[in-house]
Amino acid sequence: MKKHLFFLMTLLCLGMMTLFSGCSKDDPKPTCRIITITPNAGTANNISYNTEGKISNITTGNTVTTYAYSGNNAVATTTTSGTFDSKRIITSNSNGLTINMRTENDMAGTSWSNLAFEYSGTELIKQTSTSSSGGTPDITTVTWTGGNPTTITSGANVQTVEYYTDKPSQTGDYWDIAQTLQGYRIIKAKNPIKSLFAGGSISNLDYVFDGDGKIITLNATGASNITYNYQHQCN
Repeated sequence: MKKHLFFLMTLLCLGMMTLFSGCSKDDPKPTCRIITITPNAGTANNISYNTEGKISNITTGNTVTTYAYSGNNAVATTTTSGTFDSKRIITSNSNGLTINMRTENDMAGTSWSNLAFEYSGTELIKQTSTSSSGGTPDITTVTWTGGNPTTITSGANVQTVEYYTDKPSQTGDYWDIAQTLQGYRIIKAKNPIKSLFAGGSISNLDYVFDGDGKIITLNATGASNITYNYQHQCN
C-alpha cells in the first residue's frame, strides 16, 4: 500500500498562508504571504495565490501543482514537465480542516490512496489510510496536550513533539508551511514546534524573525539538518 502520512520527520514538504507584519495600532496592517521557500539544499518552492488569498499553484522545479476550489472542496492537479502526475481531491469541514483526501495516481482514477481524518472539535485524533491495492488500513492516532499534538502513533512507531509554549503558532512555523505545501490542513496547534523525537533521534527547530516579527527562516538540526528561508510579499 502506498502510504501518505503527515509524519513530522519528513521535513521536505514545507510552505505558508497569511501573516500580519508589525505596524502601529492606527495603521492598516498589510497582508503578507510567503511566496518562496528555499531550502539550503534542493529546489525552491514558489507559491502563487488567487484573489481570495488561497493558493493557486505551487511550482518546484518542473513540477507544478494547480488548485481549483468549489465550496469546501479543492482539486489539486500535479504535472511534471507538463505530464500528468497525480490528482488530489480534498474535502474540508467548516473549520477549514480536511476530513478526506483522495489521491489518484492515474488519469482514470483506478490507482488511488485515501486518507480519512477524524477530529474532536478542532483536534485531529485519528487518520485512516486505505488504497486501491487493498490490505489492512493503516491507522495513526494523535494525542494532544495544552492545545498541541504531542504524541503521534502509527503501529509501533511513536513520535513525540515539544513546543515553544511562550510563542503562538504563526505563518512560517513548521506546521504552517508543512501543511501549506502538502495541500491540506489537519492540525491547528497553539504553539510552534520546538523539537521532534522519533526512532531514537531528535530534531530541534528554531525560527529567525525579521524586524516586523515575521518568520524568515526555519532551522532544523540534529536528526535533520535543514534550513528553509522565506521570501514574503506584502500588500
